[in-house]
Amino acid sequence: MACALLTDTFMKGANMTHQTRPSPLFPLRLSRLLLAGLLASALVLASCSALTGPGEPVPAGTTDTVPAATPTQTNATNGESLPLPGSSSAPATLPSIADLVDKVEPAVVSIVVQVVQQTFFGTQTSIGSGSGVIFRADGYILTNNHVVADASKIQVTLDDGRLFDGTVVGTDSETDLAVVKIEASGLPTLPFGNPAEIQVGEWVVAIGNAAGLKGKPTVTLGIVSALDRSLQVDAATTHFDLVQTDAVINPGNSGGPLLNLQGEVIGINSVIIRSALLDGIGFAIGAGTAQPVAEQLVANGRVVRPLLGIVSQDIDQPTAAELNLTIREGVLVVSVEQGGPAQSAGLRRYDVIVAIGGKATPNIKALQHLRLTEFKPGQRVTLTVVRDGQTREFTLTLGES
Repeated sequence: MACALLTDTFMKGANMTHQTRPSPLFPLRLSRLLLAGLLASALVLASCSALTGPGEPVPAGTTDTVPAATPTQTNATNGESLPLPGSSSAPATLPSIADLVDKVEPAVVSIVVQVVQQTFFGTQTSIGSGSGVIFRADGYILTNNHVVADASKIQVTLDDGRLFDGTVVGTDSETDLAVVKIEASGLPTLPFGNPAEIQVGEWVVAIGNAAGLKGKPTVTLGIVSALDRSLQVDAATTHFDLVQTDAVINPGNSGGPLLNLQGEVIGINSVIIRSALLDGIGFAIGAGTAQPVAEQLVANGRVVRPLLGIVSQDIDQPTAAELNLTIREGVLVVSVEQGGPAQSAGLRRYDVIVAIGGKATPNIKALQHLRLTEFKPGQRVTLTVVRDGQTREFTLTLGES
């Protein structure tokens, strides 16, 4: 069973500090030391490049050109113009990205943090940078947990150049999201998009404080490469409801928005995968997760989730074959917490949860979303479970994680 495991009991307190361990997963908060190294490497490569064959570096002073995108596709049989890929409401021609940027840029902020750490060598201070998006006009900003984690000081710079001290309202390491508050009002905001309307192939724009460069944020264009991705970022934490994109995302983009062409936030840029074989695959936390988490952080200072008391995983083909499962959808119980709600109700290892409270749970993502939006600690619910090919129901009282 090679799938990533999820526990709703062991995720509390997980800290996404990727920069402290070697991994192809990179959070996008950028330190000044890393920025200096990146810029120095870029200058060396630019000055040394001399070949332009396939797959070879481009010499300094030259530019790779890409044919302009055709604004409409033509039906080969009748010459009818077809709309570009995207939502059903997508226009027949690609709108001006410049107009979109002018519209959304005022709601995107730069975040600089100061982290003070006690080490063997004494007190050390480091500076990191990230991005954020204003989602409430009274100064509430959504960003990544790993951008502000352990920060002793937070400074937020608005698009108009105004500088504010920021305070952390709440963080959620399970989704790598955080809310920062500044003392301002009447601020421009960006709305969240409808997760149900996001389509693979839809045009998207990533915007944020890439590389911590001074001045306006960096803007890149791409498409939605995949939806509903999950990614295990460390031994205790797996992120779900991720939007994968080929829009270029760089260190410093953490917490910045991934936008559709209507200027709606469909994700919060969070993680990139880079290796010798991969050219930077970017992931954003989907709006279906980001919006309810942001609302809970404002209301409670934390995300309150109901607890089942299980370790679980999705069902894949090898697991189904190994366990002789008769179904291919559901949440497989890998272990049951001693004394937890699930054990008290009678659940066992290798049970498959197919519904909670009458709502289907075809995978962990669905179960996580229901825990986040539909149910509360202390609530009595009925779990529909498949055991040994038979469907059974168990009633339990949800705990709190």
